[in-house]
Amino acid sequence: MFLAAVVTPELRAQSVTLEGPTSAVLPSLTPTFTGRVVGLGAERPIRYTVQVATGPDFQTLVLDSTFTSDETVVPIQITRPLLSEAVLFFRLRARAGGGSLVDSPVFGPRTVPTWLTLISPNSRTGDQVATRRPTFVWRSARILPAIGPWKYDVEVTTRSGAVAVTSGITDTTFQVNVDLETNASYRWGVRAYLPQGENVRVQSISTFGVADPALPTVTLFFQNFPNPFPSPSAGNTCFWFDIAAPGGRVALDILDIRGNLVRTLIPSADGQTEFPAGQYGRGAPGTGTNCDGRFTWDGTGNDRRTVAPGVYSARFRLGSAAPIFRSIVFRGR
Repeated sequence: MFLAAVVTPELRAQSVTLEGPTSAVLPSLTPTFTGRVVGLGAERPIRYTVQVATGPDFQTLVLDSTFTSDETVVPIQITRPLLSEAVLFFRLRARAGGGSLVDSPVFGPRTVPTWLTLISPNSRTGDQVATRRPTFVWRSARILPAIGPWKYDVEVTTRSGAVAVTSGITDTTFQVNVDLETNASYRWGVRAYLPQGENVRVQSISTFGVADPALPTVTLFFQNFPNPFPSPSAGNTCFWFDIAAPGGRVALDILDIRGNLVRTLIPSADGQTEFPAGQYGRGAPGTGTNCDGRFTWDGTGNDRRTVAPGVYSARFRLGSAAPIFRSIVFRGR
């Protein structure tokens, strides 16, 4: 517990202390403290001022609240949600009657917990789920019940827009109420809000896909993702492809804008060229990724040197069928 005293030159017996959470991260957005005064004299009431600031010099205040009490030991309850992830400093000021204003030592720094954190599916490399109605899990920072509770809106989106929206949830687990399509890339997000209007919205850091265990009926080469790349959550771009029965010989190459070969992805180091009917490129469910590392491009050529930023093409060929092309935007490194 943080406990210290300030002794003023004028009245050495006077002191004000502020006691609060000992952990570096506060246990809630509305933490509780205890104030104590000694030697301020017999005059009552005592005027207390709680200050919260972004720096130890208290030049930028985020809270400056005053109250009076006849007691020398007072509970102090923060009733306004503190800013998510802010690093803050606290102090208590006290004055009895016409006496001198006495400050407590600075309490802090303390970090405010994150208001809203998405848990699953939410890995940086993407996720692959095994059901068309996945369950989403998140958590919110603790808050004083009197100013809560948290409520949530959940949204699932594709590049073309929202496919599922649910509002007013009070739980932190939710199963989507529509069937999501397989072989599609989705994101999900949550908006958390309080009765007085405070709110925050967080989106998944990467995409997730829905696994389809059935054998493909047609051969497809999907658009790579992320595109452009690299993105904040992925250094490589990923390729998915489906091969219908009976399968066949596959080649996958990266070409520059003039059609020159830049990198051969298939065959890769394992030498595989024959692929039976099935789906390829997806990460296995439960592995925390929606991308198979064998079928990715990191922006380097066959010589392993990084290529120049620009537009490239992925050329996919199955047997003697006409090649399929997908455009790639490489941002460079």
